Amino acid sequence: MTVDHVISSRVRKLLALATSPNAHEAAAAAAMAQVLIERHRLQAWLEAEHSTTPDLDPITDGRDAPLAVGRRLRKWKVVLATTLADANGCVAYTLDQGHEQAIVVAGRERDRAAVAEVWHWLVARIEWLSATHGAGKDRAWHEAFRVGVVAAVAEKLAGVAEQVRGEFTEAALVRVDPAVASHRDSLDRFVRDHLRLGKGRGIRVDAAAWAHGWQAADGLDLRPGGRG
Repeated sequence: MTVDHVISSRVRKLLALATSPNAHEAAAAAAMAQVLIERHRLQAWLEAEHSTTPDLDPITDGRDAPLAVGRRLRKWKVVLATTLADANGCVAYTLDQGHEQAIVVAGRERDRAAVAEVWHWLVARIEWLSATHGAGKDRAWHEAFRVGVVAAVAEKLAGVAEQVRGEFTEAALVRVDPAVASHRDSLDRFVRDHLRLGKGRGIRVDAAAWAHGWQAADGLDLRPGGRG
């Protein structure tokens, strides 16, 4: 399976709605983009079952295409990258680069591309929500608010993935699930053998601001066609 540029184009067109002043319409666009990605991924696994062409998309550490680079990484961006990586069969991690740090995603190119498509849109949307709800608040408040938004969005995106699985028959899922499990096992082995990641640190933020962020995102229905 290779990166499907038609799907990427459709995803970008949906995410172009990020310019809309209506947060609910933009959130619905993000969910539809993830639906397209997940639906295409499962369908590709089905087609691969009958293909004699080997998968030429190897797992890489993604260092050549970091999601973000800075002297000090924002906590909420690390959490967001981890959320999107998990949803798209990848692993997000941080990497020291001299005086800077980078957020990097390891995985197959097609999966890392899916993460990047949604990442750039969500970063802009979360920053917009933070500015809208937190005028006059300090940096710590905005950090906590954004982590709360990411937590709520992560929960709803997980629901979208389950919805897409519901579009496939049980017979199809029986054929797909072993391939998905093998894909995950290969990724886990790569991470263990090549990245040797340490245990992540917990994130401490302002509880009230986190709850505000959760509630702000919780009002956005991320299902396809949802209005909030």
